[in-house]
Amino acid sequence: MVTQNNPQSAIRNSQSYLPLLVCLAHLLALVTLALQHPFGNYATETDFYHLYAPDAERIASGQFPQNTFQGPGYPAFIALLGKLTGLSNDLFTVGKWLSVVGAVLCGWLVFVLFARLFGFWVGLGAQLIAIVSGEFPQFSINAATDVFFLALCLAVLVVFTGERLSVGWRVVLSAALTGAAYVTRYNGLFLLAACLIGILLLNQFEQQWRQRVKLAALFLVVFFVTASPWLIANYKHRGSPFYNTNYLNMATEFYPELVAGEVNQDATRALESRFASFGDVLGYDPARMIKQYPVNLYESLRSSINSTLVNSWVAWLAFVGIVLALRKSKAAQFVLLAGGFYLLLMALNHWETRYYFFVMILYAGFAVYAAAQWLALARAQGWLQRKAFAAIPVLMVAAMFGMSLAESRNDVKDFLESQPVELVGARDFLLSSGAAPHSLRIVSRKPHLAYLSKQEWVFFPQVKSLDELRVWMESNHVDYLVIGKRELKERKELKPLGKPKNAPAWLTAVWEYEPTNFILYQPVK
Repeated sequence: MVTQNNPQSAIRNSQSYLPLLVCLAHLLALVTLALQHPFGNYATETDFYHLYAPDAERIASGQFPQNTFQGPGYPAFIALLGKLTGLSNDLFTVGKWLSVVGAVLCGWLVFVLFARLFGFWVGLGAQLIAIVSGEFPQFSINAATDVFFLALCLAVLVVFTGERLSVGWRVVLSAALTGAAYVTRYNGLFLLAACLIGILLLNQFEQQWRQRVKLAALFLVVFFVTASPWLIANYKHRGSPFYNTNYLNMATEFYPELVAGEVNQDATRALESRFASFGDVLGYDPARMIKQYPVNLYESLRSSINSTLVNSWVAWLAFVGIVLALRKSKAAQFVLLAGGFYLLLMALNHWETRYYFFVMILYAGFAVYAAAQWLALARAQGWLQRKAFAAIPVLMVAAMFGMSLAESRNDVKDFLESQPVELVGARDFLLSSGAAPHSLRIVSRKPHLAYLSKQEWVFFPQVKSLDELRVWMESNHVDYLVIGKRELKERKELKPLGKPKNAPAWLTAVWEYEPTNFILYQPVK
């Protein structure tokens, strides 16, 4: 039997490897960067040492997790990975490499999603721009929930809009993934709303009303079954399956005068005595919340364009792509619906770029679609028919990629240069004292040193003077007091402690790292 070579088939086969090559290059780049990041920074990785790693250790030992702002999905997963890899004593490394792998997976899922919606080359362009946009490369080597959560969200979209599986399996798998996303971060509820609307009103699966209702019910059942271990445990320990303290974050956003405009730990800790539930926050000044919410939504949209989320050209072109895609397909409408629900939910909280990575992904995909679609529209009118004009969309995508890469490269460079190198010396000093595990009480603004040295962390008290600090220390057992840039930034009244020679007689400096002005004090007995 004689067979003929099919050039078109060969081209398609070679093209299919391009996204995998991008994934490989992405992985190699992230591995190189991750090797330069041996321990967490003082910004977002504070949550790792404060919340995620301690909860992972609690879960591994059969204890109930203590983090009330997020579910236990992420710490439970890193606890499992720690056990499987033998790295249970080095969970930061587990979390860091989980983000690396998760970021590469996100890139692949972006390709699959947008290739399905708008074609192979749009998917490839979206993958390229997404993986180098804004702060995403930095968080791709962070031990944090952001990339892990984003991968779950993208997996829901990919499964829900796919066609290889039967409708029933698509509903079951997307519901299970949505449950996992919710248990990781409670704002995963946006996926629940989007999927139910996609089933019932968008009629994503082309079913009659009776069948749509059955599919929606199936989705809800699987969602709750997936989340049920946590919902039951949360109910037993805290009195409600849905208990969480994100109402404190909401309060800092809508009532900033109560916390001097801060949204950090000082702010949420200060509000714990004033608010005990979402009802308390909503009832404090409902008229103001109703008035302020549209402003927050607008500010979130504006920040998504002008911040470090994506290059501004990508954002503006994405809006063009969104308009062009509104009637493209039900799958495209569903993705836009998910993005809309996400924005509506996140407008209840303060802006942080990392909170909006899901929006960044949508901007990347719809921007590339706009770059490709304008030429198709022009050719439909009989314009720009020469093949050479096909290079213009490619150049537009290349320009967006280049600008995005230049911005994120500087961001990663600054991130790696600002690592808290003083922690190694401070940890070694504490361990050389021969302290037993968790026998020392370390007072600091950040939990890093206490966690790395396996001691007890005490959050820096909200004192306004040296006299107040002395009174507090006299009534609370303190072994070491950490003074660094973070402490002095939030407690400016304690500026004299920034130099050991200016310290009061009741404190003595026992260790100092001069390059970053990091000092360990001990109270004079």
